[in-house]
Order: sequence, then structure tokens, then C-alpha cells
Amino acid sequence: MPTDRQRWLHAKRVNTGRPIALCEYTKVVLIKSSEGHAFFTVADGTSDYVGETVFISDQFVDRFLSKTPPSMLPTTLSVKYATRSRAISAARSNEVLDQQWGTLRVSGGNAISVTLNSLWGGQYTPIPPGVHRIMAPDAPHDASYTNFYVDFAARTGMGEVIADQVWFPIELAGSEGNSTRYVHVGNLSEGCVTVYALDRWNEVYNCLISHRLPDTQGRYVANLEVTK
Repeated sequence: MPTDRQRWLHAKRVNTGRPIALCEYTKVVLIKSSEGHAFFTVADGTSDYVGETVFISDQFVDRFLSKTPPSMLPTTLSVKYATRSRAISAARSNEVLDQQWGTLRVSGGNAISVTLNSLWGGQYTPIPPGVHRIMAPDAPHDASYTNFYVDFAARTGMGEVIADQVWFPIELAGSEGNSTRYVHVGNLSEGCVTVYALDRWNEVYNCLISHRLPDTQGRYVANLEVTK
């Protein structure tokens, strides 16, 4: 079962018994309760389990399953390029990184500092200008990528960083599916939209996870408009 930090619901597949993880606001259809377990079908999203029947213990149903759907109002995250400069990341043991900075606004709100690339030499490039789409999360990312950000934020009084293992895939304009670029928390970016301001990540997460773009079967959560 998920902790407040993880924000993934762990269930088991009926056909194999193996565990899977479902992100918040995944649509499910309850089938039955039997022998202490609730069985339901995964009804939308980007995971490989859409259409499959999974189950959890009855004792977790009221806590983790809700009748509140995500908002279907179209949402846009706006990102604007800023300067490129070298900076010390205290959260990464004072590592010096060459950052392509940007500012992100959630539905026109206050600017949030992001980095669009930290590693150069041809393998990674900042996300190109355009209107892209942000997909629903597919699976938890390795906690070793983000544990130190969570610890740093708690140690320095920034507060609790939640859902650090929830990364939102970006579908680039003119392509289909996960581009291997993501919206996620952190100070190191491999061509992603990386929320550098650790104390603002929860705001970004809560907005994205609670929305779905209409008529997309829950596969997309928001648009991403990038400008220079």
C-alpha cells in the first residue's frame, strides 16, 4: 500500500499474482469482493495493465479507492527558457552543473524554477519549443534517483517532498508516446522539465495528477507549452 510520499497504489494481477503500481486518479471498475479481497479492472491510463483485473485487500478499499474523478478541464503548463549558467546544487553534495534554466507556471500561477538540461555533449538537449502533451505516469521510478532530494528538503526546512517517484512522460509535438523526457522533481536534467525548486514540486504534482485531458482515455494529464 502507498505511503504519503509514494502516491502509488500497489495491487496484484489476477492472472499472475505479481504486484503492479497504479498512479492516483487511475480509473478502475469494481467487479466483486471475495474472500477478503476486492477485484477491479484497470480502466484507463498509460500502464501496461489497462483492461486487466487486479485485486487488493478489502481493508484498503475505503482508504485508497475514491469516487472522486479527476478534473477534465484542459490544463496547460507553460515553460519559458531563461539563462544558461553553471550553478552549485547543494542537494547534490555541492555538485556544479551547467544548467539551462527555465520558468514554469501552473495555470498562470507564480513562476517555478526548472532546469531543462544539465548534461551536454550531444546526448541530451533541452526540450524544444512547441506545444507538447504530458502523459499520465506509467510506473514508479527508482527511488535512488530522488531520495537525496527528499532528505535535503526535510533537512533544510523546505518541508515534505511527496511523489518523487512519480514522473510524468512527455509526448513531444509531432510524435506519439513517451519520448523518455519527463516532468519530475530534481536538480539534474537529461532534457526533461525538471522542477529544481524542491519546495514547489508538490504543487506541480498535485495539479498534474488531479487532471486528465478530455477524450484521451486518461492517457494525458495536461498540455505543455514551451517558449524561448
